[in-house]
Amino acid sequence: MPPNINSTEILDPDLLQSVVRQATFQCRAEGSGFYLYNPEQGHLTLLATQNLPKEPWDKVLLKEMIDSRQAVIKTRSDQSVLMAAPLVWQEAVRGLLIVFDSKPGRIFRNRDLSLIQSLADLTASVAQQNERLARMTTQFRTLHTIDVALTSSLELDHVLNLILEKAAELVNAEHGSLRHLEPETGNLVLKAHYGEGWTKEKLAYTPRIGQGIARWVAEQQRPYLSPDVRKDPLNVVLFKDMRSSISVPLLYSSDKRLNKGEFIGVLLLESSRLAAFDQQDVELLEALAQEAVIAIQNATQLQKLRAEQERRLAAEKWAVMGQAATALAHRINNLLGIVPVSASEVLRILEKLDLSDADRRWAQSNLERIHRNAQFILKLSEALFRPFKESGPATRFDLNRLLNEAFESADLPDDIEIVCHYDNQLPRVNCSLLLLDIFLELITNACKAMENQKRRRLEVSSRSEQIDGLPWVMVKIRDTGKGMPAHHLEHLWNLFQPSDEGLGFGLWWMRTFIERQGGTIECQSQLGEGSTFIVRLPASVDREQMEA
Repeated sequence: MPPNINSTEILDPDLLQSVVRQATFQCRAEGSGFYLYNPEQGHLTLLATQNLPKEPWDKVLLKEMIDSRQAVIKTRSDQSVLMAAPLVWQEAVRGLLIVFDSKPGRIFRNRDLSLIQSLADLTASVAQQNERLARMTTQFRTLHTIDVALTSSLELDHVLNLILEKAAELVNAEHGSLRHLEPETGNLVLKAHYGEGWTKEKLAYTPRIGQGIARWVAEQQRPYLSPDVRKDPLNVVLFKDMRSSISVPLLYSSDKRLNKGEFIGVLLLESSRLAAFDQQDVELLEALAQEAVIAIQNATQLQKLRAEQERRLAAEKWAVMGQAATALAHRINNLLGIVPVSASEVLRILEKLDLSDADRRWAQSNLERIHRNAQFILKLSEALFRPFKESGPATRFDLNRLLNEAFESADLPDDIEIVCHYDNQLPRVNCSLLLLDIFLELITNACKAMENQKRRRLEVSSRSEQIDGLPWVMVKIRDTGKGMPAHHLEHLWNLFQPSDEGLGFGLWWMRTFIERQGGTIECQSQLGEGSTFIVRLPASVDREQMEA
């Protein structure tokens, strides 16, 4: 019987007492008794008796009768006679019905043997039904708990861990994992795990194509039972003490009448017991998988809506900041725009005054410094407010085309090797045309970084990704330049970051602009090895497509 089922729920004491009374009466014996047997631990426990001494037989003799798996008659040295019949269900001996008589010359016949075997078989049949009922009751309660819990939470990580934990409880598993399909890579990524002994190496394991039970379930989209994983060629040993496993696919289908659907993940559970799972467990986990898929889809949809809401809030924030920035820039331009005119007027007046040459030079020098500072502030204002300014309405762009236009606009040296890897199925992005300036500046900076380098290679690639269930586009620009030390990377995006030339806010405005578009930009670099800039932007998706 399953370890989570109480034996008294299966073998009712009143029933057992009635059985031993009937056995004693029908066989005209001195007494009888019933022993519960635990095949996993080898323990014998007396549950019911009539006139049976507490220790009438040694345990070795009883174990011999159990191992025979059939009704037998034994005569002891004291001439007492013992007759025993095993209770068998689930292909294992679960109990032993014995009848004894110590009267000299007493003989049990085949009729008596058949009788107690019939009583044992009847008891086993009732026990099986009771076990099935107890198991179904436990499973129903667990499924109800799962249903309530899943409908009360829409956080994906919590949902996945809850599914795995309750699935393990349902089938009495000791280890488990839930892997989610990563569409862009085809990898089965570990999203939840259950049990002890999960090391960093085990957590990092990802089944490769054609490897492992999880991969088989993913490819076949069918459940898989492994009664002995040590003899299973598909098994990949992560936990050496595990002996059997059960796996079911997570399939999503908009049409509930279809048995097949879109594969989104796999649920795998393991036990240290041989043949711990059966077809009933498969059916149970398939029912759970259907509920799980609905919960996963709901949680994923919530993530999509939250991401969309965050994008809209960010767009609104940037719109307000843009209006303020435009007004402030206009104010600065108006105030500083009169400086050159005022400086010229002051110089004209100075020409009419009777000043010494030293005073005149001093005045002219200060006016020129004021003029230079004003020009610098105007230039700085233009650069600082550039990310906040609108360059016309946002447009759906093909990033591959923008990258090609950036290459055409860039003045690239002839000795630079250019390698492009574009995703021809790249979705479009909804963005400002200033994105072209971003790509142009990144390409130009990459070429500058490779000056005086022996190997000058510029690699540009694009590909589509999935982030939080939504489509994104990634652009990667890699050079073989001098690279940057780690301490430089920590401050790379800071405002007024020192650079070889310019005012020191080029990368700052790049990041500011990209974030305004709802995207991200990062840099990976190693001194002497070159740098890689990675730009990610959300793909332009119609609302109807997002909610599909």
